[in-house]
Amino acid sequence: MMRRIIEHSHGHPLKNQKILSPNEYSCAACSQGKLIIRPSFTKVISESPIFLERIHGDICGPIHPPCGPFRYFMILIDASTRWSHVCLISTRNVAFARLLAQIIRLRAQFPDYPIKTIRLDNAGEFTSQTFIDYCMSVGINIEHPVAHTHTQNGLAESFIKRLQLIARPLLMKTKLPTSAWGHAIMHAAALVRIRPTTYHEYSPSQLVLGKQPNISHLRIFGCAVYVPIAPTQRTKMGPQRRLGVYVGFDSPSIIRYLEPLTGDVFTARFADCHFNESVFPSLGREKSIPEE
Repeated sequence: MMRRIIEHSHGHPLKNQKILSPNEYSCAACSQGKLIIRPSFTKVISESPIFLERIHGDICGPIHPPCGPFRYFMILIDASTRWSHVCLISTRNVAFARLLAQIIRLRAQFPDYPIKTIRLDNAGEFTSQTFIDYCMSVGINIEHPVAHTHTQNGLAESFIKRLQLIARPLLMKTKLPTSAWGHAIMHAAALVRIRPTTYHEYSPSQLVLGKQPNISHLRIFGCAVYVPIAPTQRTKMGPQRRLGVYVGFDSPSIIRYLEPLTGDVFTARFADCHFNESVFPSLGREKSIPEE
C-alpha cells in the first residue's frame, strides 16, 4: 500500500527509501501519464564540418493574420556555417517548388560543395515521391526525424525560434500592424546572416563569401524613408520624393519599403533615399509625419 501511495509522486523524499527497489519499479500508469522530452545530445559540429554537407529545413505556420498572401515561411540552414535561406510561402503546396529551386541554385553557385544530406520534417510536401526521386538522382540523402520528435530537427527549430525572437521586437518598435510579420521575418533573416553567431567567430555571410559583410546600408526597421517619385509622376514644382516605410533590403544598393496608403511593397535605390530613423510612420496615412 505504501508503494502505491508514493510511487506516483515526483521527487518525494520517501522515494529514496529502500521500500522501492529500482529493479522492481514498473508502473504502467506512470509510463503512460508522464512524459519528459529529453534533448538530443548529438552535436552537429562533429557531423558536418564541410559547407553544405548537411542542410536542415522546416516550415513555420500557419501564421495569423497573413502577410498579404503569405501564411508560412520556410527556412533552410547549413549545419556547418549557419548560412540560411528564408522565404515566404502562401501554402505548403508550393514548398516543394521553393525547396527544389533553392537546391538547384546552391548546386549552381557552389559546385565544389555538393549537398549530401537534407533533414526535413515528415510533412507531405517533403515526402512526395517526386522530391525523393530528384534527390536520389543527384545523390542527396533525405533524413526525416521520428514523427512529432522536434528535437531531432533541433537546428531548424531553434533557428525559427531565433527569427521570431528578433522579428517580434522589430514589429513592436514600429507602428506597423501584426500582418507585417513577413517583412520583419525577412529582415531578421538578413540580420542573422551578417552578424557573428555563438557557433562561429564570423558571420555566416563571411564564412560563405569569404569577405566581411557590408553594413553601411542598415537602417532601423519601420523607420521613415523618402523615396524618389517616378519621373512620369513628377512635376516641375511638385514633390520629388514621397514617404515610405522601410522594411528591409534586397542588397546593399536596393531597399524595400511599404507605400503607407496601400501597404504595397516597392523597391528603391539606396543612394536616392533619405531616411529619418527617429520617426516610424503607420500604414493608412501618408501624411503621418510633419513636413520638415
